Amino acid sequence: MSNRRLLLRGITRSHRSFVTSLRRRQQQQQQQQSSQQLQQQHPLQQFTEEPRVNQLGIQYLSNDLHKKVFPTTSTKDYLSPQHPQLLEISKKHLQENELLGKKTQITEPITIKNFPSLVGKSMDEHFNKLGQKSSDPYLAMATNFLKKELPCKPPKSQWKFQSGWTRYTKDGNPPEQVPYPLEDTLVFDVEVMYKISNYPVMATCASNEAWYSWVSPALLDWEKQKNNSITTDQIDWNHLIPMNCAKKPKVIIGYNVSYDRARILEEYNIKQTKAFYLDGMSLHVATSGICSRQRPKWAKYNKVKKLSQEDVDEIEGTMEEEEEEEGEMSQELGQLSSESNDVSDYAKLLSDGFQVAVELEVADDPWLLMGAPNSLANVARFHCNIHLDKTDRDYFATEDPNLVIDNFPKLMDYCAKDVDATFEVTKKLFPVFIQRIPHPVSFAALRLLGTLILPTTTKWPKYIEAAESLYESNRQEVATTLQQLANDLVAHIQNKKQVKPDYENDPWLSQLNWKLKETRLKKDGTPYKKTAYMTGYPEWYRELFKTSKGEEMNLTLKTRITPLLLRLKWEGHPLFWVDSQGWCFKVPFDDDNEIARLTEKKYVQPKLTEEELMETRDALLTKGKSYVLFKVPHPNGPSSRCTHILSKLYVRNFEDGTLTSEYDYATKILNLNNEASYWLGNRNRIKDQFVVYNQQGKNKFFDTIKKSKEHSSMGIIIPNLATMGTITRRATENTWLTASNAKKNRIGSELKSLVEAPKGYCFVGADVDSEELWIASLVGDSMLQIHGGTALGWMTLEGEKSQKTDLHSKTASILGISRNDAKVFNYGRIYGAGVKFATRLLKQFNANITDEEADKVARQLYDSTKGRTAVSKYLPSRIYYGGTESIMFNALEAIAQQEEPKTPVLGASITDALNVKNLNTNQYMTSRVNWTIQSSGVDYLHLLIISMEYLIEKYGIDARLAITVHDELRYLVKETDKYKAALLLQISNIWTRAMFCEQLGIKEVPQSCAFFSEVDIDHVLRKEVSMDCVTPSNPTPIPLGESLNIGQLLSKCQHGDILADKNTKPLTLRTTKYSPRQPIINQLDKNLTIAEKIAKIELQTSIDKDEWKKNLYNLAKVSRNKQNGKNNSTEKPQRVIKRKPIVEYDLQEDNNKKREIKYKKDPPKSKIATTTTTTTTKKASSNNSKTKSNVKVDESKSAMTILDLKTDQQRPTYNNRKIVYIGNPQSKL
Repeated sequence: MSNRRLLLRGITRSHRSFVTSLRRRQQQQQQQQSSQQLQQQHPLQQFTEEPRVNQLGIQYLSNDLHKKVFPTTSTKDYLSPQHPQLLEISKKHLQENELLGKKTQITEPITIKNFPSLVGKSMDEHFNKLGQKSSDPYLAMATNFLKKELPCKPPKSQWKFQSGWTRYTKDGNPPEQVPYPLEDTLVFDVEVMYKISNYPVMATCASNEAWYSWVSPALLDWEKQKNNSITTDQIDWNHLIPMNCAKKPKVIIGYNVSYDRARILEEYNIKQTKAFYLDGMSLHVATSGICSRQRPKWAKYNKVKKLSQEDVDEIEGTMEEEEEEEGEMSQELGQLSSESNDVSDYAKLLSDGFQVAVELEVADDPWLLMGAPNSLANVARFHCNIHLDKTDRDYFATEDPNLVIDNFPKLMDYCAKDVDATFEVTKKLFPVFIQRIPHPVSFAALRLLGTLILPTTTKWPKYIEAAESLYESNRQEVATTLQQLANDLVAHIQNKKQVKPDYENDPWLSQLNWKLKETRLKKDGTPYKKTAYMTGYPEWYRELFKTSKGEEMNLTLKTRITPLLLRLKWEGHPLFWVDSQGWCFKVPFDDDNEIARLTEKKYVQPKLTEEELMETRDALLTKGKSYVLFKVPHPNGPSSRCTHILSKLYVRNFEDGTLTSEYDYATKILNLNNEASYWLGNRNRIKDQFVVYNQQGKNKFFDTIKKSKEHSSMGIIIPNLATMGTITRRATENTWLTASNAKKNRIGSELKSLVEAPKGYCFVGADVDSEELWIASLVGDSMLQIHGGTALGWMTLEGEKSQKTDLHSKTASILGISRNDAKVFNYGRIYGAGVKFATRLLKQFNANITDEEADKVARQLYDSTKGRTAVSKYLPSRIYYGGTESIMFNALEAIAQQEEPKTPVLGASITDALNVKNLNTNQYMTSRVNWTIQSSGVDYLHLLIISMEYLIEKYGIDARLAITVHDELRYLVKETDKYKAALLLQISNIWTRAMFCEQLGIKEVPQSCAFFSEVDIDHVLRKEVSMDCVTPSNPTPIPLGESLNIGQLLSKCQHGDILADKNTKPLTLRTTKYSPRQPIINQLDKNLTIAEKIAKIELQTSIDKDEWKKNLYNLAKVSRNKQNGKNNSTEKPQRVIKRKPIVEYDLQEDNNKKREIKYKKDPPKSKIATTTTTTTTKKASSNNSKTKSNVKVDESKSAMTILDLKTDQQRPTYNNRKIVYIGNPQSKL
């Protein structure tokens, strides 16, 4: 070996040794800095264990818990970041947002004794195996069943009208009665005569082996006794359907299957059944559903398509009739007609025209062919080309059982057709669902969400009675008061002693139509015997009786004249109605001070047409005195009309004295109306709830007769919940998931508190703190590979309301509104809402703000949060930069723009109708960004309930999931297990947070978000355990519950000793298989080198245009070096001798000229404009000389759009132009 080679080897070894020692020294320095920072922030606190605090002040889990959730990761790894450049970018970004170095909450590291170990070596393996365990055997059962076919449906004549279940086999044997369907996988559908009872009257189901029919004994009882003149009230309709699923695993498939589940006998038990209710509708929504923004477009398209076909069919039908007539005539006359050919040509022309119109719609919006609304008829036609005739369902809307009995074969066949269609739809969608939403947790969680239960008591009917009675009383009081006002104004017509109102000079009454309806006279002057109703009364009064056909006065707070009858004032001035402007108020023209005051408060004077000026002239010029009109402000801004001033939007104006009345009882009327508003909007849904009460011989709420008798007043409600009711896979239900909290001035708002745990049980649950906000911020932090790396992430984890460093306080300071109001702006923005949303919201919070001011403030908010936009040929699409949330939004939009967007954690794919490959004219970016966040929130919930199911079984506690409301969940738990269940809920939350962190590339969990802030233990369902639920319909306070933070809970659980129970099951999952997968988030920028990624992230943190140009230079350099195979350093070179010009389309100047960036030694400070001509000569000046330069532009590339920094308007430009300099390349263009 040569001396030279030995020398090189020695140098290399020395270099390696130097680098290793340098890294150790840096790590020690970082540890010392972290320790010093901790001592500075918390000098008086003594911790039993040194907290693990990252370089940005975010405290991580204790050493012990970290080892439990990330067993293959060292507790010291966070001190040595893999890419130090990213840490420096984070620090600079936080410094610019005045967050770096701010005091953070460092507390005692939390440890939990006997914390359960993972089932595997990683969180991903752990949850994959838990999902597989929970899915077994249901996934295999459903898969095998849907690979086969159903036997042929029995003919109508073979359906047996006999009580209970009847089985029809495919081998041709005679039908036989059975106690329940014998097979374990079934498709099921029930029918209900809902106007008589919520109990079922008939049902059908099918397996791969047989068909089944079920008939309610109530129908047979009616058939036997219908000649005895009995009524439906005398028949016992209380019959549920047995399915034998209490202890035997079964898969029951249905369409909106929760409705069918509510009619199954075994579901009314305190213990959860072994059934998996697989919902065909939810499968459709998750894979092919359309979002709310798309529904109007789809409805329009479907209507055009349907009408066009109907028109063509009608013309062709007419043509056939004419051909028949002409054929007969031609035989008689011996000649042929040519007109039929004309009609045929016209029909074809019309058909072609409609076809072109439909094709144009699809060309603009290809997604129209990829999705459909959710009804079974729509879905069956869309996926399977099955056309269902749903007219027979009208029979079940009758109150006459004879109609159902007389048409029994036809109606049973109708029910069976729904079963057939449900099977075909599910057969088509199930493999698609498993392929598109592949994680076993996503499937397994559907079983738990499909078996929710809400226990109640016999207080339920009393609650409805009390609320209904109070509502009717309030409504009657309001109506009586208003009617009395109207009657008093016309009392003089019948009673001459009454004083006639001086309506001509009254600012309110003069606006009513006082023209009298006169008696019709004959020619001889005598009146007709039949006269018009209310003859002799003014027109405004007669109008109140027209809609009610003269039976009673129709006068409510929504009636147009009500504010005039109540003599309402705005800012002390009488209200005045103008059709085009809505409610206004008139102010004396000569009151300069008042007009100046109102103008200063940004009140707007309406612009009236000449016709309106003529109509209002008399009212605005009264006895020589003139008036000026001002508009009553609308929450949506000056361009909107105030048409309903007595709505809840203006309640606060009553309270602050802006809106007043000359009558003291006007406020009382408004308060009475507000009291009744909740019940008015929800009474029908609440009254329609299907409550099944504990009844011996009819159901079995408990396993023993003794326990059943102890709970004789108990009832159970099974919520009609779709497990995946939206395209984000959120569960939906129209009563319980939207129920408001109890309010002292809202009748019936104590609804949730009617859900009451039976004796010996309680509810244990929690709300996930800022779930979707944290997920969004974590996506941003993952780009920097450290928690709190972005301003949004830092504020989410450590922001303090008292120091105004939290997100809501920051937004409130920008907008000049309250912190509480700022929350609406923040969540709207995170979900993808734009400047228009913020502008509209600002107008609602400040009705006097002008459109221009609202737009300006909203843009300031978005510039500082979402950031400004820019494009570059080095970037695949536009990006945001300079905002606290820019990195996060860029990542979310990058996910939405992927070929097949998936949620970052469980990898669920977006619905076809929102997939970017099926979008053209309308991009629906807001909906797609919203999908990423909300669907990830669903992943969070699914992980949480699957881990809880595992822990409940492992530790042998008596608990089941009762209800979930997006980020809130409640378990029904035996009283003796409540604290253990609460601790298991905290452990599940740690696991779920850790899974999210791991999949997003940060194997650390911040302690501030690892635990629920509080776990509630309560005997009723309510938002807060401290709420007494007192309302107008419930004056009696409900006893308070118990709420425990993690420290209090650990004290109750002996710091984890409670988990050392001998009854703990050592569950092993050796049969499950796990294949490691690449994190979904790695798909973003997968073609970029790490140097390019770092440069791109730094670009997004640019605070202004100059820094943008500098950082763009770095990105351009790194990209070119990759192409040339050079070392990708992102540091700026000390000296560049020669460089090819880099051309880029950067941010827009105020003069809207396109700009070009050309770099030499340093990023230029000059503005360089591109041209759109093929060859153009530009003159430019420099400091010392003037030079000419020709620029040749190759415009063969396709056009794209560029967003203006100031206006967000799109203007055409061109991407990837080839620019060739002619002449002096150093001159300015």
